Amino acid sequence: MLTQGVALYGLAGASELAYLFGIGFLVFMFLPNRNVVSVVASFFGATLLVWAMISMFGLYDKNCYRPEQLLIAYDMQLDSKKHRADAELTMTQPFGDLGAMTTDAAVPRTSREVTFRTDGAGYRNNANRVPGDVLLVGDSFIQGSGNTQADILSSVLLKDQGVASYSVGAPGDLFDYAVRAQAFGAEHDGKIFLFLFEGNDFDRYKGKVRPVLERYVRLMRSTDIGKFFRLQMARLKGAGEAANVEVLPMENRRVAFYAPYIEETRRTECKAGELFLPLLKSLHGVVDGVFFIPTKYRVYAPQLLVDNPETLPNANWDFLADACRQADIPCYNLTEPMRAEARILWDARSELLWWPDDTHWNRNGVAVAARAVADVLRGAPMDDAASAASSESGAADDGQPAADVPAN
Repeated sequence: MLTQGVALYGLAGASELAYLFGIGFLVFMFLPNRNVVSVVASFFGATLLVWAMISMFGLYDKNCYRPEQLLIAYDMQLDSKKHRADAELTMTQPFGDLGAMTTDAAVPRTSREVTFRTDGAGYRNNANRVPGDVLLVGDSFIQGSGNTQADILSSVLLKDQGVASYSVGAPGDLFDYAVRAQAFGAEHDGKIFLFLFEGNDFDRYKGKVRPVLERYVRLMRSTDIGKFFRLQMARLKGAGEAANVEVLPMENRRVAFYAPYIEETRRTECKAGELFLPLLKSLHGVVDGVFFIPTKYRVYAPQLLVDNPETLPNANWDFLADACRQADIPCYNLTEPMRAEARILWDARSELLWWPDDTHWNRNGVAVAARAVADVLRGAPMDDAASAASSESGAADDGQPAADVPAN
C-alpha cells in the first residue's frame, strides 16, 4: 500500500517502484502484524483524505492553464494517453507552454480562447470516426495543443482542403503512436498518416520495451491526486525549465524558443535508439506515410541569422528517411513547405506559423501541414504545399502585437 501511495502521488517511476516493492516486502516481513496493519491503514486513510480534498476543491483544475491538462486520461487497454470522452471545455489560455515555464517579462505571452472537444473514444474530434476518414496519428501537434477546435489539423483539413479526417493525437511517443495506429487501423479502410516531431520523438527508444509495471505507474499518474502532485513537482523544477526558454529577436519582434529543441535541431547524430526501427517496421502495411515536423527553430533559422540554415544538421530527418526506406513506408519532410510559408507570411504581415510563446503551431502552421497532407493525397509534389498565403484572407494572425526589441 505504501508503494501504491508513492506511485499515486506521482513520486516514482517503474524502476523506482520495483525497488520500493522489494524494500516494502522486507520491512513488513520484520514488523509485527499489528504494526503492519496500522501503517497500511494510516497511509490508506491519509491518501483517501488528500485525494478527496484535491477532487472536492478542484485543486488540480485550478493549477491548469490549458484545457488538455484538465481532460487528459489514460487508456489502460492501449497503455496510452487520451482524453476524457464526450467532453467539451472552453477556457482562456493565458499563454503557451513556453510562457508557462518562466515569469520573464521578455517572453511575448499570447492569450487565446480555446475550445477543446472530444469524441466518444476520447480523442479531439468534432465527431466519431467514419470509415474512409484519413487517420492522423501523433502527439500534441495532432491533438492541437494551443489551438481552439476550429484550428486543429483535422478541422483545417476539412475546411480548407475538403478532406475528412480523424485525429488520434495525444501526448506520447512512437510506442504510443504504433499502438494507436494498429488498434484504429485494424478495421479502417482510409489512409493513415503518422506525424513525428523533431524536438522530442527521436531520443527515447533505447533498452527494453516498456515494463508491465510502467503501465500501473501511468494509470496512477492519471488520477487527480497523481496529476496534482506531478504538477507541483514540475513547478519545483521550474527554475531549470525557465533557463530553457530563449527569447530571440526577429527584426522588431520577440519570439520564444525552447532550448532543448534548439539543441536537438543542432544535433549531428540521431539518438533514437535501437527500438525505433523495429517499431517503425511494425507499421508497414498499416501506415501510408510518415510526416516529419521540424522544430520552430529550424523553420525560422533563415530569419534568426544565428545558425546558417544551409549547414544546419539534418540528423533526425536523415535517420527517419533511412528508417522509412527500410520499413518501406513513404515519408515527407515539412521543413521546406514550412520555411517557404514562414518567409511569405513574415514579409507580408510579420505573422508567424507558431505561437510566439509556444512550441506548437498556430492556425497558420496548421494550414501548411493541411495543404501538405492534401497534396500527398492528390499525388501532387510536396513543394506545392507552400502556397502563396500573402493575401489578406485565409491566414490567421497569432494575436500578438509587435514588440519593441531593445537595441544592443
